[in-house]
Amino acid sequence: MLKVLAIVPARAGSKRLPQKNIKELGGLPLVAHTFEAIKEAKYISHTLATSDCPKVLEIASSYEQVTPLARPAELASDTASSLDVIKHAVEFAKECEIEFDVICLLQPTTPLRAAEDIDSAIELYIEKNAKGVVSMTECAHSPLWSTRLKEEHDFKQFISGLTNTRAQDLDPYYQLNGAIYLVDKIEFERSGKLFLEQDYYPYIMSNESSIDIDTEIDFLIAATVLKHRADKVC
Repeated sequence: MLKVLAIVPARAGSKRLPQKNIKELGGLPLVAHTFEAIKEAKYISHTLATSDCPKVLEIASSYEQVTPLARPAELASDTASSLDVIKHAVEFAKECEIEFDVICLLQPTTPLRAAEDIDSAIELYIEKNAKGVVSMTECAHSPLWSTRLKEEHDFKQFISGLTNTRAQDLDPYYQLNGAIYLVDKIEFERSGKLFLEQDYYPYIMSNESSIDIDTEIDFLIAATVLKHRADKVC
């Protein structure tokens, strides 16, 4: 059976929303929502939580099959790359003799991503015999309705091109939502990339489940959605 290693990166620093990964959302620290989804997912065989935050590591240690991994200072700066963080986690897993075929990066800033999303993305990976899968969501507003403004009047030609164009008549566009990244272990070690050019497929998620928390407004929106979900259950 396919063995999937989940990697949850949750560093302490956050300029726009300080300590966001441990900020309480719907009764749980933000990062715990990802651990809860992993706990219910069918295909995750082991999880590494990589962080320089003692509280995140403490939360991670309270979950079975989650190993807290203290992140070196050089991988916790604003300039540290996600790829280097993943490489560090992968090397740690290999040193601990944790067996896995696929890497599944799950960023805690997408807390409304459900276990069903994780499972469905992995099932797509299996079905397509893929090398990688990335989650996406439909753009709330078509990029065809946007333009750059280098100067004050740059938008005039753009406006004229929109004459008699209705939003509902435009083709849908999709954007990365940061929720799920799947990549073949061997392919990642070979290329050092999450984004591949071949055998790479999109997994489409709803806008609601794709809320990505970067600011206080994002956090408030996510809290409102969680409350709405809870009220519907009641």
